This record gives sequence, C-alpha cells and structure tokens, in this order.
Amino acid sequence: MAINIPGVTVIATKMASGNVQLVFQNPNGGVRYCVVIPAADFTSFNTTVNGGATGANLTRTYGQDANNTDYPTEYVGS
Repeated sequence: MAINIPGVTVIATKMASGNVQLVFQNPNGGVRYCVVIPAADFTSFNTTVNGGATGANLTRTYGQDANNTDYPTEYVGS
C-alpha cells in the first residue's frame, strides 16, 4: 500500500453549460482542488479511457478563468 498518499473524494457535476465540474476533497470533506472541464474534452477523456488501449493517454491544460460561472464563488471571488 502506498504511504503518505491521502484518500480523496471526487465529485463530478454536469453544469448548465454542459461542462463538467470536478471537485476533489480530502478525507475530512475540505475542498482541495476544483476544475471545470469543457464538455468536448470530457467526452475525449471518456473515449480515451473506455475505448483506448492500455497506456493510451490524453493531455489537456487549462488556465485559470475567474469569469467562468461554472466555478463555485469561493474559487473566483464574489
């Protein structure tokens, strides 16, 4: 078993925009990280994971976007 790798809860929410918000929480429920993945990218990830060969991967990079309404207000300021 891995040492010093904390447990995590992942909450996936489909937003009104069609994008997918992923919130990662620590074992005590505190939010550690939040990302919003565009719907088309999420579909690509799903296709790669479910239809790709072992070792297939897909990389996307997302910048901060304080104007994205798909993020909770505690991340972008209100």
